[in-house]
Amino acid sequence: MKNSADKVKTGEDLKLDQALYERLCETQRLISKKVVVSEEYCEGVEKVAGVDASYCGDSALVGFTVFSIPENRIILVSVSTTRSKMPYFSSLLCFREGPVVLPVLRRFLAEYDVLLVNGHGLAHPRKCGLATFLGVLLKKPTIGVARKPLGRLDEEHNVNHLRAFGDRFYYSVGNMMTLEAAFNVLRRTTLRDRGLPIPLEAAHFFSRKALTLVAGDETV
Repeated sequence: MKNSADKVKTGEDLKLDQALYERLCETQRLISKKVVVSEEYCEGVEKVAGVDASYCGDSALVGFTVFSIPENRIILVSVSTTRSKMPYFSSLLCFREGPVVLPVLRRFLAEYDVLLVNGHGLAHPRKCGLATFLGVLLKKPTIGVARKPLGRLDEEHNVNHLRAFGDRFYYSVGNMMTLEAAFNVLRRTTLRDRGLPIPLEAAHFFSRKALTLVAGDETV
């Protein structure tokens, strides 16, 4: 989840080199072609991971958790710090957050069946949000979870790939998933009185707590 510190650092005055922007967009298009939309990989899901990063300058604090559906509890927590080399730009979140969270996700690759991320999947102008980026690189089932859509709801990339989970959040296929299978995972990992799925909310909580220790400010 992003915070006000991001907005200060990545305001509208920052510009992305046009050639670099086009290369990144093309990379997203190429990755999107490798997405698998299938329920084949969703059978017997028991361990659902969530990952989220909080930022202070170029420091990134990564929270990672794994929720066991059979045990109905968090069974793994990891918090780590790293550096972010790229500012945030709309629709290019995967290139800011992807490199930050990938080392953690790879370290615990065998510890989760499905990954939830704070970002979109195929519900993206180039069909490659953070969930798709990570899912293709990791070859793991992933689901994108976000508070609001990218662009209008009637835009093609949202109409075909985005669904609302009540009034709490929107979700989309990242990789190796279907919208129906994604809903079943979210239904089993989201409490009635909480906004986000348990693994994501816990990952956010730990990343923010770590950020307060680094920044020394409870208001960040």
